[in-house]
Amino acid sequence: MIDIMPTSSKINKKAFKSSVPKTTASAESASTKAMETSEIPVESTGDEPSSQLSLEQTKKALAALINHIEKKAVEDAAVANANPGSKKRKLNLLSDDPSDPKESEKQALYLVIGSKKYLSDKPVMKPYRITVPHPIYNVDNTSICLITKDPQRLYKDILLVDENSLVKDKVARIVGISKLRTKFKTFEARRQLRDEYDLFLADDRVVPMMPELLGKTFISVKKMPVPISILSRTGASALDTAAKVATARAGKKRSSKMSAEEEIALEKDAVSSKRVNAEITRTLNSAMVFVPAGTSTTVKIGFSTFPVDGLAENIQAVVDGIISKNIVKGGWDGIRSLHLKTRDSISLPIYLTEKLT
Repeated sequence: MIDIMPTSSKINKKAFKSSVPKTTASAESASTKAMETSEIPVESTGDEPSSQLSLEQTKKALAALINHIEKKAVEDAAVANANPGSKKRKLNLLSDDPSDPKESEKQALYLVIGSKKYLSDKPVMKPYRITVPHPIYNVDNTSICLITKDPQRLYKDILLVDENSLVKDKVARIVGISKLRTKFKTFEARRQLRDEYDLFLADDRVVPMMPELLGKTFISVKKMPVPISILSRTGASALDTAAKVATARAGKKRSSKMSAEEEIALEKDAVSSKRVNAEITRTLNSAMVFVPAGTSTTVKIGFSTFPVDGLAENIQAVVDGIISKNIVKGGWDGIRSLHLKTRDSISLPIYLTEKLT
């Protein structure tokens, strides 16, 4: 299950009091007028317009959060400088570039979506990818780790070693399932792997294994691998056909008699750096919406270093996406609340429904 970030905070809530926007139950009529005059592009979602989300309310909450982050950074720096030998001082020295995604998770902003009914009966491992106008990750400074089937060397040769590969400069590391089970078995090893890379991708055929192999170490910080297809469509079809033929010859429905050598040869022909490149591009330009077996989920919409207008556009795109893709059943009528927060702040409301059922 994808854990939802707590809405409580260790910080002093009084720091927000003067900047927290006042929220009505839904503010539908006022926000409709605001959206009609806004230059922010609104994706059409059929009969249910996205104008129920107030642009003004959203920007007020964003400004309050960014203001909090900036004040917190100044306070932390002052504390660190006053205690040169402290752990906080050492961490501060390692985080001199707040615009670098590797060092700025504390500056990430999240949209917390609350629904009236369960989003799903059980956790869905494959997240929805909703395209946002302002990419959350930059391909030039985003380190990517790809998790694949075994043998690991086969995928490294094709995607990282081959001079013609389109992703050899985009994927920093490839880890096979066997190595994930052995080398990264302990909590500390998993934590180090998690913190070493900005984004994790996984061959969609091994995704069901990820909760067991990565566990809460990854789930708690929203770093579960994003499933991607690493096979070309024709290659995937050829593999599927060969497996069915081998199964038919064996006379058994659930076991393939294809030799390991035959399977590796087919796999080698099927792996496509072009397909992986397309999947990476799509992922970098999307917000990930994981669907838990619960009534709320959290979506990263950007960092505090983004312009407020850009963050507001990303939020609008995510809200439009969860409605158009029917992630929240019933569209706007199914949304109970929308809040904005950082990793360690209180949640600021930008939409609360008037109808609780």
